[in-house]
Amino acid sequence: MTVPELPTKGSAIIVVDPLNDFMSWRGKLWPLICKVSKQVGTIENLHRVVSAGRESGIPIVYAPHRRYKKGQFSDRKYLHPSHIGIKSFRVFAEGKFGGQFFGSLSPQKGDLISSPHACSSGFAGTDLDAQLKGAGITHLIIIGYTSNTCVEATARSAVDLDYHVTLVTDAVATWTPADHHAAVAVNYGFLGQKVVTTEELLQVVGGMRAKC
Repeated sequence: MTVPELPTKGSAIIVVDPLNDFMSWRGKLWPLICKVSKQVGTIENLHRVVSAGRESGIPIVYAPHRRYKKGQFSDRKYLHPSHIGIKSFRVFAEGKFGGQFFGSLSPQKGDLISSPHACSSGFAGTDLDAQLKGAGITHLIIIGYTSNTCVEATARSAVDLDYHVTLVTDAVATWTPADHHAAVAVNYGFLGQKVVTTEELLQVVGGMRAKC
């Protein structure tokens, strides 16, 4: 894999759906996603990428999922399977533990938080593009949950919107090893301009820090 070239100014780290229902052992989805998360070290690598970004002055941008509340899908003609699951099990419930940001990866002062997405892409129906363009961001490093749904959809939208996209193979996770492999080993290569590991990314981010 080729280490990406990232501008000191104009880069941002997009953290997709770092919510308790995905990441906490108390989360409703953790039993379904913990196998891949543990195998690839997703949570540790998310911390490493975000921490390195903060130290280097790279903006951290959160692209959270819409929190569930009663009647949320009444305006939709066609429910996606994820909508059905969210509605059935009250995933990411508004005002509840599962819908809160995972403690150690919660937004900090100065971070950007987009309006929440309703299905997959962090850009669809949100102000994410407007916030990024307003901040002069051109290069995105996309990490979070899940490898083959929201992360992949957000990357697809970003490319369509003319951003330079870097995807990180071990700072994402999804439901099964097969799903994860299909995303990071097959699909990502057709999506982002760069596909790297956390270690490879940190080499670049560390160099950016040295220049500051």
